Amino acid sequence: MEGQKQRSGLFAVLKRVLKAQGIHYRELAEMMNLSEPTVKRMFQEQDCKVSRLIEICDLVGLSINELVELDAKRTTDPTQLSIETEQALADDPGLTSFFMLLVSQFDVETITQKNQLSSSDAYLYLRELEKLELIRLGKNDQVHLRVSRPIKWRLGGPLHQTLVKVNQGFIQQAISAKEGEGVFYSTSRLLSTQSITRLNQEVDELYQRFQKQATLDQLYYSLAELKPYKLVATMMPFEISRYFLVPAFVGRPQLKEA
Repeated sequence: MEGQKQRSGLFAVLKRVLKAQGIHYRELAEMMNLSEPTVKRMFQEQDCKVSRLIEICDLVGLSINELVELDAKRTTDPTQLSIETEQALADDPGLTSFFMLLVSQFDVETITQKNQLSSSDAYLYLRELEKLELIRLGKNDQVHLRVSRPIKWRLGGPLHQTLVKVNQGFIQQAISAKEGEGVFYSTSRLLSTQSITRLNQEVDELYQRFQKQATLDQLYYSLAELKPYKLVATMMPFEISRYFLVPAFVGRPQLKEA
C-alpha cells in the first residue's frame, strides 16, 4: 500500500529527470539492453527490482539516495485534511484509531487481530473511511490510501484532545523507558531570539531527515523488518514559575515553653 505509493513517487521523479535530459523510453531501453515495451511497462506499472532502479539512476547520473531526496522534497509536505473530515474522525474514536493504524502501515488483517475485531467490523470501518474519501477499496477489498503522509493535524482542532492524550502518553513512556529502549532529552536554558531562530531551523532539518530516512528505509527493507517510531520535538518559551508554584511558607511548630 504505502510501498506502492513510494515507488510511484520515485518513478514520477525519474520521468521528470528523463524529460529534462531529453532521454526517451527507446533510448533508455537501448542503454539498458531491454526492449522499449519492457521499459514502458516498467514505468506504467511503476514497479521493478531495486537493482533495476539503481541501474536507471546510474544511467541518468543520480544516486538512489538523491532520487529518494528528490521524491521526499516533492512528497513530504504535510497533508491537511478538511475540518469536516477531522470532525467526522473525532466523532468516532474507533474510526480515528483504525485510520491512524492504516496510515502507520498496519494492514487490515493485523488491525483486526490485534483489536479482536470481526471481519464485519473491519469492513464497516473501511466503508466509513471510504465515505470520507480517505481510502479507496479495490478488488478483494484491497486498501488504497487517498491521502499522502505525513498528515498535519490542526492544533486546537477537533482531534486536539486525542492528540494531546497520545503525545502525553508517549512522552511518559519515553521518560520511563529503560536504557536502550529509547532516548529522552529535556532541558531549559536562557537563550536569545537569534539563537532560537537558528535552533528552530535545525529542528526542522531534523524533522525532514527523519521523513527522508523513513522513505529510504521503506524502499530497502521489507515491512517485517521495520518498526514504527515516533519523533516528538517542541521548543517554546518555558514559564518555569507556572510549573513550580511556591505555596505560603508554613514553619515548623514551635515548642511550647515548660
